Amino acid sequence: MIRDKFKGILRKVAIKVLDMEFDTQDRPEQEPNQSTFDESKIPTVVDGSGDTPGPNHKEDIGRTWVSAQIAGGVAPFLVDIRPPNEVVAGIIPSATIMSDMYIKENTDQLPAKDKRITIYDQTGDLGSNEVAQWLRSQGWILARRLQGGYAEWLEHDEPIALPTSNPQAQKKVGDPVSIEQKHGFIHKVLTSQEKICYEVWVEDQGVIGIYPEEEVLHQ
Repeated sequence: MIRDKFKGILRKVAIKVLDMEFDTQDRPEQEPNQSTFDESKIPTVVDGSGDTPGPNHKEDIGRTWVSAQIAGGVAPFLVDIRPPNEVVAGIIPSATIMSDMYIKENTDQLPAKDKRITIYDQTGDLGSNEVAQWLRSQGWILARRLQGGYAEWLEHDEPIALPTSNPQAQKKVGDPVSIEQKHGFIHKVLTSQEKICYEVWVEDQGVIGIYPEEEVLHQ
């Protein structure tokens, strides 16, 4: 009560002395501005974790992009770094089978550094990211990991192919071999100077070397 009377006296004094005017009614509190939210503006999440990264992504590329590039005849240089027990069941069409060790020791077999390279493993988390990073550090700035790997490729019924082999070779990818008292598998069939060679993969060691066919057969 005393406070209201004091405010009234001050108001009257101000009107007489300063010729000021006041609103005598208390102003209602203004409600916050409630703008309408248009849900249609929310970007639609594309099905599949590998579908999102496009060609301009700095580290990954998605499955649908690679599939479209293959269908359009402009596929990147695809590299399959999986072990032979996974490769033998199928690869992405046009992919080249190259272990991480083989890539680092044979960079002359890669395309020019301004070309696109896509590296994939089984899940996208088994070495492909590290290989792509290494390639970018060496100048292949368009090297990318296939997000989701071969497993996601299969999950969405994308086309696959069987690994190619030399019809004259006596062994094929996935065949068991023994070399240097080690038991492993044929990872890749190679032809060097008209001679058939095999890249041999051993569990827990990866690719241990490339051996002429006659050496592999006589072990």
